Amino acid sequence: MDGVIAANTTLSRAGVEPQSLARSAWAARAGGLSGSPLRSLSTAMVRKIHARSGGRLPIIAAGGVMGALDAREKLEAGAALVQVYTGLVYQGPGLVKEILQGL
Repeated sequence: MDGVIAANTTLSRAGVEPQSLARSAWAARAGGLSGSPLRSLSTAMVRKIHARSGGRLPIIAAGGVMGALDAREKLEAGAALVQVYTGLVYQGPGLVKEILQGL
């Protein structure tokens, strides 16, 4: 294995505020979540992979990258690269410029 992508979706609802679950029928449905609710879980996974591999395995961090602080968090956890997807959907291509300027 030359590297790993971690982690672009979760089945957990732990990062979703209870009031959001109550307001949205979609939030309570089964299936994967992406975006902000995934941020801390994804970062923890990056940190764990980085520690277990001794930093020798390139990690592409995905999940919950909605701005420059999120991208920095992934890099500081041990990611070599950061993938942005859901953030682009909600914020558009200007997000890339914001992240680059923020780093």
